[in-house]
Amino acid sequence: MNNEQQAKNLVFSKEQDFSDRTKVTKQSLFARALLSILKKTQNVTPGNFAYIPLQDFTPTSDIYWSKSIFEIDQQLYKKYSLTPDEIKFIETHVKEME
Repeated sequence: MNNEQQAKNLVFSKEQDFSDRTKVTKQSLFARALLSILKKTQNVTPGNFAYIPLQDFTPTSDIYWSKSIFEIDQQLYKKYSLTPDEIKFIETHVKEME
């Protein structure tokens, strides 16, 4: 097992946890909008993620991570009580990943 795999095993208890977290971070409009606040260049550092709230990726989470990115974003908007104007801003200024 290489170092990268060992590190992943320490942080993520299941492969699905890793997959869900990666999907949300890379594709969620909500997460990408928050990331863009601190990310000023192409370089991404751990500090760029400061505004993205930690999430519970376990089966007891209040978010259904197996849903589509659109549905996950809708759940996150509701969880964090975003206003219709805030949602509109995110959805018109952050491009969807293909």
